[in-house]
Amino acid sequence: MKMMAKIRRADWRAEFFLLGHSWERWVIHYVYTYIHRIEAILMGVELGRNVSFNGHITISRFKHSKIVIGDNCIFNSHHAFNSRGCRKCILHTGTDFACIEIGRNSGFSGVTIVANHGVYIGRDVMIGADSQIGDTDDHPERLGTKDAPIRIGNNVFIGMHCMIMKGVVIGDNAIIGAGSVVTKDIPENCIAAGVPCRVIRQR
Repeated sequence: MKMMAKIRRADWRAEFFLLGHSWERWVIHYVYTYIHRIEAILMGVELGRNVSFNGHITISRFKHSKIVIGDNCIFNSHHAFNSRGCRKCILHTGTDFACIEIGRNSGFSGVTIVANHGVYIGRDVMIGADSQIGDTDDHPERLGTKDAPIRIGNNVFIGMHCMIMKGVVIGDNAIIGAGSVVTKDIPENCIAAGVPCRVIRQR
């Protein structure tokens, strides 16, 4: 009797499409990971073990620049891996000797990282959908500004749709709320949010 009741309660339509969704994720993961790992290695990216590319990613490495990706990092660029929707991930160095370094066990969904100087991201960092990290104003010749490196510590969580501006240091274990624009340093072990981003309280 219990088994019959369980069968009657089963939502076969949902389970069928969930199975299809799982197969879609499996295909996207293995196809794009295989393609982009080869592309990254040929491009001169220093790639760790078990790096996953779930969807199409754009990697652009300027001559003499450096891109380092640690073990077990994940780059999500497809809605099947982030139900809030996300664009493709972009990693771009734009000048000689610029550097992007990403520590192990970090995850990104639709994140853009642009380095004309240096962007240094620690281990165990999670960055939410469609966030942007850039160490340049993009038009320094018109604005009269200079590039400045960005440093993000270990075990940092950055919510979706955030902007991390040049020269910022985010300390270990910090949490940045969704939609924040980070223009100044954020200390370790705190929660910060807003436009501009400000510390709300300690963790």
